[in-house]
Amino acid sequence: MNLQTQRLNQQPLSAFKSIFTSLSPPEIYTLNGVYRAEFTGPIWLRKAAGPSLALAGLGGWWGKIFQEDGTGFNLVYRRDQLQRTFPIQLVTIPSLVDGKPGLTVHYTKDNPFPWPFIIDELRRLNETCLLGLTIVNIGFLRKLAFPFLLHFQDQSYGL
Repeated sequence: MNLQTQRLNQQPLSAFKSIFTSLSPPEIYTLNGVYRAEFTGPIWLRKAAGPSLALAGLGGWWGKIFQEDGTGFNLVYRRDQLQRTFPIQLVTIPSLVDGKPGLTVHYTKDNPFPWPFIIDELRRLNETCLLGLTIVNIGFLRKLAFPFLLHFQDQSYGL
């Protein structure tokens, strides 16, 4: 765990919207590749994230893969290997967090419930890391944003 991640893990959940707002969104074409996920934020959130994702059908979540055309997949580690699941589409639209132009991950209609109602907004934390905020895009739940990190990987893992 690097120093930047350690600092983020000491932040309360309420701090992440302002951290996110201070960052710039990446361009879709710059994201091509494999990204390893890391839960960040307060310890209660980091401990609950994996089991929560498992309940929503994304158990073993490992990260994401983005393709040049702005499509991609979530990656899960199952049966001793990385597998693609839950297709995604990157779109440039105004952020629900701060209204600025941003990069959003949409889960296609083909995904199981609740994923078509969930979005991930992405901003560049540094050269090789993205800060993501997961938002349930329904009613009052839009006000909640759950942080995670995506670390670019130099290898493709055969994906």
